Amino acid sequence: MKTKIRNILTLFVTLLMFAFSQAQSISGTVSDENGPLPGASIIVKGTSNGTATDFDGKYTLNNISADAIIVVSFIGYVTQEINVAGRAIVDINLVQDANVLNEIVVTGYTAQNTRNITGSVAVIDSEVLAETTPSSLEQALQGQVSGVTVGSEGGPGGKAAVRIRGFGTVNGNDPLYVIDGVQTGQGLNEINPNDIASIQVLKDAAAASIYGIGAANGVIIITTKSGKRNQKAKFTYDGLIGNDFVPNSAFPEMATPQQLADAYWKALANDGSALSHPQYGTGTTPVLPEFINDGGGNPYSFPDNRITRANQAGTNWFDEFFNSAIVQQHNIGIQGGSETSKFFVSLGLLDQEGVAVNTSYDRYSIRANSEFDITDNFRIGETLSFSYSELIGVNDPLGSNSNQNNESQIASLYRMHPIIPVYDEGGNFAGTAGISGVGNGYNPVAVADRNKNNVNKVLRTLGSVYAEVDLFEDLKFRTTFTADLNTSNFGFFQPIDYENSTARTVNQLRETTATGINTNWYNILQYTKTFNEVHNVDAFVGTEFKKNTYKNYYAQITNFLFTEPDATYLSAGTGSQTVGGNQNKSTSFSTFGKVDYDYSGKYLFSATIRRDQSSLFEGGNQVGVFPAFSAGWRLSDDFFAGSVDVNNLLLKVSWGQVGNNSIPAGNAITSYGSNLAYNDYAGQTGYYLTNIGDPNLTWETTTTTNFGISGSFFDNSITLDLDIYKAETEDMLLAVPVDPSIYGNTVSSLYKNVGQMTNKGFDLGISYNNNVSEDFSYSIGANISHYKNNVDYLVSGDESIVVPNPNLGAQTGFETTNTVAGYPISSFVGYNYDATTRSVDTSGDARNVIGNPHPDFTYGINFNADYKNLDFSLFFQGSQGNEIYNLTKFWTDFSGFEGGKSLDYVNETRHDLTLSAADATGSSYYIEDGSYIRLKNISLGYTLNDAVTSKLGLDKIRIFLQGKNLITITDYSGLDPEINLSNYTNQQQANLEIGVDRGAYPISRSLNLGLNITF
Repeated sequence: MKTKIRNILTLFVTLLMFAFSQAQSISGTVSDENGPLPGASIIVKGTSNGTATDFDGKYTLNNISADAIIVVSFIGYVTQEINVAGRAIVDINLVQDANVLNEIVVTGYTAQNTRNITGSVAVIDSEVLAETTPSSLEQALQGQVSGVTVGSEGGPGGKAAVRIRGFGTVNGNDPLYVIDGVQTGQGLNEINPNDIASIQVLKDAAAASIYGIGAANGVIIITTKSGKRNQKAKFTYDGLIGNDFVPNSAFPEMATPQQLADAYWKALANDGSALSHPQYGTGTTPVLPEFINDGGGNPYSFPDNRITRANQAGTNWFDEFFNSAIVQQHNIGIQGGSETSKFFVSLGLLDQEGVAVNTSYDRYSIRANSEFDITDNFRIGETLSFSYSELIGVNDPLGSNSNQNNESQIASLYRMHPIIPVYDEGGNFAGTAGISGVGNGYNPVAVADRNKNNVNKVLRTLGSVYAEVDLFEDLKFRTTFTADLNTSNFGFFQPIDYENSTARTVNQLRETTATGINTNWYNILQYTKTFNEVHNVDAFVGTEFKKNTYKNYYAQITNFLFTEPDATYLSAGTGSQTVGGNQNKSTSFSTFGKVDYDYSGKYLFSATIRRDQSSLFEGGNQVGVFPAFSAGWRLSDDFFAGSVDVNNLLLKVSWGQVGNNSIPAGNAITSYGSNLAYNDYAGQTGYYLTNIGDPNLTWETTTTTNFGISGSFFDNSITLDLDIYKAETEDMLLAVPVDPSIYGNTVSSLYKNVGQMTNKGFDLGISYNNNVSEDFSYSIGANISHYKNNVDYLVSGDESIVVPNPNLGAQTGFETTNTVAGYPISSFVGYNYDATTRSVDTSGDARNVIGNPHPDFTYGINFNADYKNLDFSLFFQGSQGNEIYNLTKFWTDFSGFEGGKSLDYVNETRHDLTLSAADATGSSYYIEDGSYIRLKNISLGYTLNDAVTSKLGLDKIRIFLQGKNLITITDYSGLDPEINLSNYTNQQQANLEIGVDRGAYPISRSLNLGLNITF
């Protein structure tokens, strides 16, 4: 009996132990290569028993069998099935899925899977942006995406011109920027690039047409960072400090005073003139004076009797004007979330001294993004950014001394005679006043010194608020309100410049304030459904209402007794007063819809239609309807299913139309204004014509056809994207000159729909990634873009019509570019220079096309490598085949004005010395090859070991060294080959002069030391 009881107890204990062994608890941590993953899903396969990881990536599962299989998943990672095998602790390391990661991107009011995009779309993620540590958003784009070219103005806070697939129209060519749903245009310096999570570039009409107004030149969608749900707060710091500089090797080789004197003597001899000069005396050889202004033998007295000693060795004006400068960036970010919310907050500082004396740019920014679940099917959220910036540049609102102008500070570096020192004998600025034979250039150091307190202040706010509700399982509604608020103030004081031969006779102050308010309210109803597991439909309809207002005013007064900054305000002036200003308003209302369909991800189709109504046009012409279609065929599913060599191969085609209403407000109507200067009726103000309206003015339309192929091969190690396109723009909106004998002299042009322009080209991007081992991986990528622009006609049947260049510039007085049928926009024009006769043939037409500012192709090359804790990156960017009209040679290579001259001039490299300035007229002499390749970025980083960072209570510490623009290979003789627009603000004229160097602020080189911290 005892034996039976013993056996029963033994069986019971065995069964009990077996039961416990079959029903157990497990715990562990889910991580990736960067650390724990909060919010990952863990579920027992075949059951509903599951959980999610907490803030630290940890989880616990109860009541599971010892041989259970758990399924671990997280968005963007390969799902894993793991056998528990009786273990109590199961840690899981998830691997990023190359086919899924970063698949979902915003492409037009809603998100879309990149694998299923049939339009032409490029994506840049935050890692690529972080490598170059850009100070502006536009810098982040340069060379990174095929089909996108970026022209930079140069200087701290300088503007940029972004062009997607070249130039599509005569007027505004800026793309539309969409920042977290906020639609905006040019002027993105106030946006902190460190806040950006990804950038999507919509290049063809099929992708961009959903945005309608403003999208004719492409769309750039910026998505800023956000937190993650179920993530504990994470703190990041990204900072750098560095040195910007322009090397002496970039400065042009200029002649010394003695070389100038000898050349002048030879020119006199060649012309058969007497050997005489106010500074060099008379006789068979020129003699440099000890003083260029001796004060007439009287004691020094400022400003009436100044004494200036000659700099016989020569003043290097470039070296005096350009100095090394400190730049620093500091960015702090905090992000996190709970089960029902997520947030991201950042603070940013950019402190950038300019390499040009007394120039600088400071920007302070703050951002807050958040989203909250009110219920399981109702969410609200917001994105909000504030920035404040202060810019001291080279712009002069009272004159023409701005960047890329013949009278600018940079142009004066070429124009100033080297015999003039920076300072006179009394320590005041020296110059051309009262001195013969030295020209009429401005002392650029003096101009910059007087400009050092003239600050352009900008306060910018961009924000959106939204609410989203899931009406049913497959239907949701989202309403969003956005605002872009921009206020600027520019106080500009000009003292009397006593040292200049054309000195002002009175000091003056101008205060300018401008305010822009752009609001947008749009609503989206979206339906997403999968039928029979193979038919996937994603469709939405929407409405949008935009309102744009802009107002500026200025007040100007002269004659200030004291010139210190604290004493120069409007009421302190006692002289003549001037006030002025303007304002404009525009509105638009749009309805739109889009349908995306795919059959099992294999056959794809998309259709878009948008109806825009704009107040910039009149009557029935206000409305435009613009359709777009695209289709794709995933060849890899039909011909390479299961292949490890061809992972994805998508053939795509698209066609679409987009409308452009880029004209100033009020130009469709005839209007009048009042001004005593024009109409004075016995002291009563009359009216005068201010604008000639065309009631038939209507939409400019761009039609784009695109053929493309996208693929990934050999276990996704190689990716390829190729697009071939053609874009035709009809009914271009153009300011056409009018006959003053008919319309009077108060209106010079009226807007009309004229002409057609065609762009053809291709975009190619290719990359290769190789994970050689756990310790070593590398990647290399390249992109190349080509476009060919042609103005088909301006007025049908009349090829003689020319759109002239409005930028003649003081003193040169000849056109550098024209836009004419049969040639690219802004082609170089002039006479031909004959190298054989060493002279300019002026018997031809001054409007003959002699050059092309557009490149044959542009390109970018990226290389990245990681070895253990080291990371290394290289980025090259270049342009090939474009030409530059080097107008600085007007001053340095001819005798029209005395002053600084090049070595080519004194050595008679290209023409014989003469005092005649006949050959200085516009000609192919000024045309140079503008091709270049530039090392835009090189960086070496080291991430400290976990053992070190954990002791410090940190997750990550990375230190890096970085160089920007350190190497440039080019044959261009000017300061910098990155010459693009002469005017970055007036969109109606900006594209009428491209590639002309009138004295552009150069792109600086940089050496930086940086630090990244995460905890």
